[in-house]
Amino acid sequence: MKDFLSQRITCPHCGHHIHLDLDASSGDQDYIEDCTACCNPIHLNMHIDHANNKLELHVDSDDEQIF
Repeated sequence: MKDFLSQRITCPHCGHHIHLDLDASSGDQDYIEDCTACCNPIHLNMHIDHANNKLELHVDSDDEQIF
């Protein structure tokens, strides 16, 4: 799997398409990226599945809570 990938996502707040550069060399990551259109925070959770050689990216708004 490549360490650096480019991914297009949709902002969960405004629906704007955003291009992200992902760095998979550091393993699993959980971080916030601001939308370039509406400036609202986007929660990104990146998981590297080594068994299937895949990168899983979960995108949601920052205001969603996990119980």
